[in-house]
Amino acid sequence: MRRSSYSMVAIALVTASCANPAAAPTGDLLVEAGFVERKADSPERVAALHALPPHEFVLRDSNGSVKYMYADPIACNCIYVGGQRAYDQYRRSMAGRVGNDQLRAILSTAPLPGEAGL
Repeated sequence: MRRSSYSMVAIALVTASCANPAAAPTGDLLVEAGFVERKADSPERVAALHALPPHEFVLRDSNGSVKYMYADPIACNCIYVGGQRAYDQYRRSMAGRVGNDQLRAILSTAPLPGEAGL
C-alpha cells in the first residue's frame, strides 16, 4: 500500500509540472510576453549585464518611455528588455500560475492516499 502512495505522488508531481506553465523557464515567459533577448556579446553589453541585479526587474526611463530590464547571467548571459506592455503581459501571465512553493505547501498539508491515521 505504501508503494502505491509514492506512485500516486510521483504521478501527481509529474502531471502538475507538465500542466503547470510556471515550470517553464523565465526567459521563455519573458519572450512570450514581448521582451527582447539581448545577448551579452560585447564588452559593453557584458558590463551592462553585470551592472544590473540578477533575476530582478529594473525600471529605466529611456527617452521618455519606460523600459524594463531583466538580467539573466546564468541561463542565457543576456538582458531581457521590454516596455510597459511587455511587463504588463508578463505579470498577467504569471498571475494565475501556481508556484512550486505553493504546490509543496498543498502536498505537505494534505494527507496522501493510504496515509490517513499515520
